[in-house]
Amino acid sequence: MLCRDVMLPYVYKCYETDPVHLCARMMRDENIGFLAVVDHHEKVVGVVTDRDLAIRVLAENRAPGSAVDTIMTSGELLTCRPEDPIKQLEERMAESKKFRALVLDDLGNCIGIISLSDIAQSERPRRTGRLLREISWRASEPIPNR
Repeated sequence: MLCRDVMLPYVYKCYETDPVHLCARMMRDENIGFLAVVDHHEKVVGVVTDRDLAIRVLAENRAPGSAVDTIMTSGELLTCRPEDPIKQLEERMAESKKFRALVLDDLGNCIGIISLSDIAQSERPRRTGRLLREISWRASEPIPNR
């Protein structure tokens, strides 16, 4: 099975200069938790998640009008090509501890997204369970005294 067989072909996106409150509103309205962030050439420069909004906007008391590029995740994006084997992507998801990947075409344009839930709908439950465990496992650290 290839990534093209599993990917969702519609990509919700925002621009790096958009205010974060517009991203939050789009996530609410579309019932999603992930947006690709693009520049004015439509090239992906990052991603923003609902968790980014909570941790980097609410917890840091930033203004809702702050630009997305001040809170987005960039540099460590998990990407794949449509012709990549899905098993190869699963290994990379487990290594990077990421639940989603951007699917890029030969020009670097984002043409789809693959999430763990997309994989779960196409793989055997046991295999998906193993992948979930590998992605979400973190070494235990003692909880600091507060």
